[in-house]
Amino acid sequence: MHFIQPEKHTRRAFLRRAGQLAFTGAALPTALNLAAMADAAAFDATDYKALVCVFLNGGNDYANTVINYDNASYDQYSAIRGGGAGRTAGGIALAQADLTPTLLSPTVPLAGGKQYAMHPAMTGLAGLFNTGAAAVQLNVGPLVAPITRQQYQSSNRTLYPIPPKLFSHNDQQSVWQSSQAEGATTGWGGHIGDLAMSSNTSRVLTCISVTGNTVFLSGDSALSYQVSTGGAVRINALNGNVYNSAAVRGAMTQLALQTRTHVLENEYN
Repeated sequence: MHFIQPEKHTRRAFLRRAGQLAFTGAALPTALNLAAMADAAAFDATDYKALVCVFLNGGNDYANTVINYDNASYDQYSAIRGGGAGRTAGGIALAQADLTPTLLSPTVPLAGGKQYAMHPAMTGLAGLFNTGAAAVQLNVGPLVAPITRQQYQSSNRTLYPIPPKLFSHNDQQSVWQSSQAEGATTGWGGHIGDLAMSSNTSRVLTCISVTGNTVFLSGDSALSYQVSTGGAVRINALNGNVYNSAAVRGAMTQLALQTRTHVLENEYN
């Protein structure tokens, strides 16, 4: 797991990051890229907030991420996962003693003496939790309704509905991002972006992806930007001298960043 050190959100820092932004898909018009640059240049908000989604396409062993720590719950965890005697490691169970450094201390203790710990490698995240800067949301998933094993084995999907395309890895990736099987075109993040756009001064920068094209960030109106692993998808005309003329390149850059006084010109630019 990689952690990104938060940085003060200044206009200069935003402009530096904005230089890495590009629209997904080469067919989108250059004018929209220029509009994004203009929005970035005009950015002056002091209350910037972002919802960040780190999506694990390969899946995650939840029970070895947030782990039962109190004795009664740990014993159940250890029995299921083949742990060793005396609450030691075994099978795919971690030793209880190894979890002590990442023990979570909620502000309000859980009922019944229930305790959890993070995986021993997640000391940073455990520290954030214990300072009130992170939270754990339990019982999250695409399950339609509570269901027993007997109900699952029933063929009555009207009475006992289940998530679509179970055991299909690609479909489940899509379900988690959009509530629909593979082929979905919009996702949770994009729909949140649709709702948030009306409150944003720079609407074209509502949804930004750093991992390529993703259904999670696709909305009905919100457009998704992406940064490739090799860097930004640049506007060629602004990446070097145009017609071997630095003056022309400078003029195009000025046009891209210029704020117009006329409302229609400013919106088009």
